[in-house]
Amino acid sequence: MGYGIKLKELIEEKNLSVRQVANESGIAPTTLYSIISRDTNIRYDYALRIANILDVPVSELCNDIPPSQKDEVEPGLLSNFGGLTTNLNKKTYFQNRTLPIASNYEYEEFPMLDRLIAEFYILNDKAREEVLQFIRFKHSTDIDKVREAKLKRLKK
Repeated sequence: MGYGIKLKELIEEKNLSVRQVANESGIAPTTLYSIISRDTNIRYDYALRIANILDVPVSELCNDIPPSQKDEVEPGLLSNFGGLTTNLNKKTYFQNRTLPIASNYEYEEFPMLDRLIAEFYILNDKAREEVLQFIRFKHSTDIDKVREAKLKRLKK
């Protein structure tokens, strides 16, 4: 069994139509109808978008990641839809993606993580891109394989 039946149930629980979810998520309605009718698995990035709309944990829609997406680190966001992306979408994204990553830190490391986020936040766009370029460079030499494996397991 896939997740199509569960998707249909969640959509009905929220009193939405498949077409509404498709429009808000940017996923073709035919794709969602196909997932539901065939009861197939849902791509992880689609599951994240749908979970944001339905305000449910992504694990209710998808417990595994297809092999083609195992290296994806940053899932796509919902588009703004003319200002319709709400704080609820932000909360759900944080709950489904950012919080599980942050929970891998030791409690004593939380102030460092908080400082890192705050310091990154106040940088201008150019400086942010430079920081990300430096991190990409460091990935070529300084990856902790155990932490990398933990991160990949979080997406399952």
